Amino acid sequence: MPEISVVISLYNKAEYIARAIDSVLAQKFSDFEVIVVNDASSDGGERIAAEYQKSGIKLFNRPSPSPGGHAARNMGIRESSGNLVAFLDADDEWTPKFLETIMRLRNKYPGAGLYATAYLRKYNDGRIKNPDIREIPEDNGWEGIVPDYFRSCIYGTSPVCTSAAAIPKAVFASSGMFPEGVNKGGDRDMWVRIALKYPVVFSRRPCALYNMDIPGSVSKTNRAIYGYRAVENIEKFLNDNANSDKRDYIREYANKLRLSSVAQCIETGNFKLGIKHLKECRTRMFRRKKLRLFLMLLFLKCRMKRNHKNENSN
Repeated sequence: MPEISVVISLYNKAEYIARAIDSVLAQKFSDFEVIVVNDASSDGGERIAAEYQKSGIKLFNRPSPSPGGHAARNMGIRESSGNLVAFLDADDEWTPKFLETIMRLRNKYPGAGLYATAYLRKYNDGRIKNPDIREIPEDNGWEGIVPDYFRSCIYGTSPVCTSAAAIPKAVFASSGMFPEGVNKGGDRDMWVRIALKYPVVFSRRPCALYNMDIPGSVSKTNRAIYGYRAVENIEKFLNDNANSDKRDYIREYANKLRLSSVAQCIETGNFKLGIKHLKECRTRMFRRKKLRLFLMLLFLKCRMKRNHKNENSN
């Protein structure tokens, strides 16, 4: 039985899948298995992945693609045999020390529900940027339990990226699997459910490359995402845990997600739903942003009515 199962979900990433697999095979830590789940690709990427089967890689095929790739990840989890499950999107890659770092974190903090490393955002023009991760010690060599996952997410970018994360397989039994049928935000929902129950462990050492500017990536498509499942899970937690010492930051993180949904509603013209999300957002930390979004909704709604009236008069 391998220590770690690596799950790669593949959907129309023929140009990048070899790079992803090669970055796994180049790991300094060697006790792992690789599971590639082809999510009904139509560009031949599964044929490239199949060429690696002689290296022991397991390839599974789904009959139809799943929104966000979450069903493919769940299939990989079910087929895995390792104690830890690490995830890598087919268009991203790891540095050779990623799994070694994950195992060090696991050995240091065996009771955690999620292990993650820092990652770099890589652009096609050659730029490489660090995401704005806050409320965690800034020493590049720091490793440990994230002091407050929700506070970190409020003030900056989430410290957890799907292609730089690993979860003990036993955690899925208590926190559930990735939400299927969701285009975007399913991974965020997964991290929230885990963080509400378990410590999150993080290393400041960047061990993954999140490749930006990739055509067809979920993060750059499907902009009409109305709400986050994570908000529902947070509200349930708050209702059941009235005495949580981190209650305020958990609630405000839900409000941050609501306002993100409002911005997407404005972008796609769904003003009615945007107003609904604004009414549900009872925030103290983001009151200025809430007001600004309300004024934008009001302005765009009035402009739409005026344009509609002019069209009818013509």
